[in-house]
Amino acid sequence: MLNKLNNFIARRYSLRLMIGLFLGVAFFFWLFNFSTLPLSGPELRKLSSGEDLLDVRTYYSAQEAFRAMERYGTAGRALYIRFLAADFIFAPLYGLAFALLFTRLASTLFAPSSPWNRMNLLPIGIAMADIAENLCILVILQMYPDQKHLVGSLAGIATLAKWVLSMAALAFLTLSSLFLLARRFEPKRK
Repeated sequence: MLNKLNNFIARRYSLRLMIGLFLGVAFFFWLFNFSTLPLSGPELRKLSSGEDLLDVRTYYSAQEAFRAMERYGTAGRALYIRFLAADFIFAPLYGLAFALLFTRLASTLFAPSSPWNRMNLLPIGIAMADIAENLCILVILQMYPDQKHLVGSLAGIATLAKWVLSMAALAFLTLSSLFLLARRFEPKRK
């Protein structure tokens, strides 16, 4: 199944598609981090005396998630639901954009039969962890003030998985970029 997904992504690669997806990623990044629209991180911090989105934490326990929900207040929890609606669009968008980028990097650096070509699945894993996190947070928001510790714990675990996979993706992106840069400055063989 993973090979089929890997091949599906590789067959879809085009520079135009990848650039279009990254433009969408840039828009959502601005929307979430710099806009004053009622679904952004800055607006939530204003409503909740500085409390940030659970999404940007590396990990949190169920109790920490429930305390955050309380500090968000009614308006903050409503804002978080709007944020999640947009994040459900953003996750597949960035997942596919980075999967295409990783496809290009891996195909440039490695032989077609190399297992490193499957690194394009890493961004898909990040997006899936993000969606799982979003679903858990949405359940927590919908059930508030009831506290389901299993859902709170699963949210924290999904968030941790998202960040661990993101660090692995950042390492691959950095190393592959350095290899490409080194290749560019390699002396030409005669």
